[in-house]
Amino acid sequence: MLEMESVEADDQFWDAIELTNQQLETTGLYITHLFIEDQIILSPNWLNTLVPIELPNLKQLRLFRPSTLGLMLTKMMRIDPQDRSDLAYLFSQLGKELPLLQAHMEQAVIPDIAEIREAFQNNRQWIGKNLLRI
Repeated sequence: MLEMESVEADDQFWDAIELTNQQLETTGLYITHLFIEDQIILSPNWLNTLVPIELPNLKQLRLFRPSTLGLMLTKMMRIDPQDRSDLAYLFSQLGKELPLLQAHMEQAVIPDIAEIREAFQNNRQWIGKNLLRI
């Protein structure tokens, strides 16, 4: 596995991010951060549930995103109005995955960082009250 520190220190990496975002601009997608898996909230099997992103103009790059449930977990790292808006939108897209939401939150792998753990618990309560209406 690549060490993120060496990748982030490489100017070519940032040039590639900028060029990729230019290519993605018309799709509404963009890259803001790259994390290694122990820095964000994920499900234990997140690699098995990746969803391909099909962009015909990008022939040399295969892109994937976390499942909708996985994206929701990543959005639970901060108590932020934009992230909560994103959570509400992702919740509306769950469809047949909705019954799996509680289990995903219970099984989430959370970084051992107090602020992230606190935000996760706070967002879990917010989801229960505002989205699940429990």
